[in-house]
Amino acid sequence: MRKIILLLPAILFLSARTFAQTSVELIPTAGYTFADRTDFYNTYSRIADGLSFGGSIKFNFNRSFGIEVLYSHMNTTVGDYYYGDNHNPINQANLKFDYIMAGPVESFTIPNSTVRPFIGALLGAAIMTPDANSGYDQDTRFAVGFQLGTNIYVSPRVGIQLKAQLLSPVDGAGSSFFVSNYGGGAGVDTYSSLYQFSLSGGLIIGLGRVLPAERYRAARRPRPRYRYYY
Repeated sequence: MRKIILLLPAILFLSARTFAQTSVELIPTAGYTFADRTDFYNTYSRIADGLSFGGSIKFNFNRSFGIEVLYSHMNTTVGDYYYGDNHNPINQANLKFDYIMAGPVESFTIPNSTVRPFIGALLGAAIMTPDANSGYDQDTRFAVGFQLGTNIYVSPRVGIQLKAQLLSPVDGAGSSFFVSNYGGGAGVDTYSSLYQFSLSGGLIIGLGRVLPAERYRAARRPRPRYRYYY
């Protein structure tokens, strides 16, 4: 408790200052991904929750806009279940999830603060790799994502990132190992959905040059018009 009380003045001191960003930021991250499932006629497939880790590299064009390239990895398990029976899977296998994504990030400035909220969209690929002895092949799908969070800067080159993220492979035929309907005899759903929501934190390492402050041009006043009366 004493440590928390002692840290509060330092946090308040930092929040009252404004730090610039660098043109390139390297951000290793780690977090927790929640479980999700895909429903079928009389069975469902469930991907377990677990720890995820990875990182991103962000190219900042200015203090408000950048492009981020992201990688995320997760080791998990996937199983098929009958409805009402969550403890006895029909079959189960270990699965590795790898996302390679890229997209724009918009940051927002809070006056006189080191906190910079951001929001971003992602496009890329989801690579799903089961165990070699599972009998299934590796599957690669187009993926989309969305993220929002905040960066807290201690200096122009060091900071902390906290974010929430949603990643989703786009399923075309629902016939891969993680959306199959083994043992149910009900066929396969088309365009079944999988959404992986995660919370993560990361360390911001600034590279490249420090970005200059944004300049705003003052609006020009219209020239007065003189009217002459005769």
